[in-house]
Amino acid sequence: MDILLEWFGYLARWGHVLTAITWIGTSFYFNWLDLSDRKPEVKTLMPNVQGQLHEMHGGSYYYHERYWPTEPPKRLLNHSGPAQLTFLTGLLLIVYIYWLGADVYLLDPSGNSPSLWVSILLSALILFLPYPIYDQVCKRTDNNVVVLVFSAVLILVTGYLALQFFSPRAAFVHVGAMLGTIMALNVHFVIVPNHIKMHTQVRNGELADLAYHKQAKRRSQHNNYYTLPVLFSMLSAHFPLAYGNDYGFLTLFMVMGGGFLLRYARNRKFVTDKTDLGAGLLAILFLAGGIALTYIPATGEVQDMSAFTSDEEKAAFEIVQQRCAVCHSARPTMEGFASAPAGVRFDTVAQMTALKDRIYTQAIAIDIMPPGNLTEMTDDERSRLGQWLISIGAKNLDE
Repeated sequence: MDILLEWFGYLARWGHVLTAITWIGTSFYFNWLDLSDRKPEVKTLMPNVQGQLHEMHGGSYYYHERYWPTEPPKRLLNHSGPAQLTFLTGLLLIVYIYWLGADVYLLDPSGNSPSLWVSILLSALILFLPYPIYDQVCKRTDNNVVVLVFSAVLILVTGYLALQFFSPRAAFVHVGAMLGTIMALNVHFVIVPNHIKMHTQVRNGELADLAYHKQAKRRSQHNNYYTLPVLFSMLSAHFPLAYGNDYGFLTLFMVMGGGFLLRYARNRKFVTDKTDLGAGLLAILFLAGGIALTYIPATGEVQDMSAFTSDEEKAAFEIVQQRCAVCHSARPTMEGFASAPAGVRFDTVAQMTALKDRIYTQAIAIDIMPPGNLTEMTDDERSRLGQWLISIGAKNLDE
């Protein structure tokens, strides 16, 4: 069963990446198409043509017309499936990794998280509460600057609060998942329904109401601007330097802001055929600001050396400090490590205890840590560390 569950996790990740690539690729392509077409200059093929575009790819030329139909096309394709599947596979991964594995991946190893069920409830609220608020903001104003400010505040506040309650890696992923949920629900509740309304009108011999077009297009543009911030957040499990410092929420905000500005600069290029140097420079400044914050040394917890409860606990702590904490620390001393791998720290017994199962699995059961036994942990040290871990209730996660 455990092997099947692990394969389930592999396949769910594979499916999520596949559908996300398809959704984002489609979004980017149609965003480019909409912003790059120009007013018709030659005879058009369809009625009510709003823009024409020529392009070349793979040795072929292509010609596009963007138009409002007076009768339904014989074959009409839509692209909502990848968005819905990305959301469903992403939600599946949140449940599988961060809810079912909450004690390992969701809870803060430093012990700052509330109870298990409260943490899972907070996770669900982060995912689903922002959309109704965002939706009301969009319905109450046509000013996209207001939506931008709301999004910026949402990212900053959520990032800060998530880092207070969750493990740093989980906090970053949840901010991205929150924006990804907004994007998916935009497709489900606004974009697709408006497409259906327009097509129903065309099938009934009516002209499509362009108010539906404007609503769908507006949410589609919001999704386009969210894309790069979401991608950074989703990949942040690989960036412990970003989330492993005291200003992780600001790093997340700055890098996400840089991603938004890069998307804005690119979109302006599509519309005007000119490079927006101001937006590009501002994007670089945001990214540089996020990088600069990671140079500030992290504040690590310090073990009270008089607080050990037994000689075995003290011996286990000393083994971990000598063999593991050279990398897994707020301030690693091992050359080549600017931050603790995966954000995992063993500066205190409390941190070791919170991750006892992972330590036992990695260092004792399957013996792959330290990698290549770089710090030369002896068999006797593994045995003594393993005995202490078992005494405090450690379990082998690979069993």
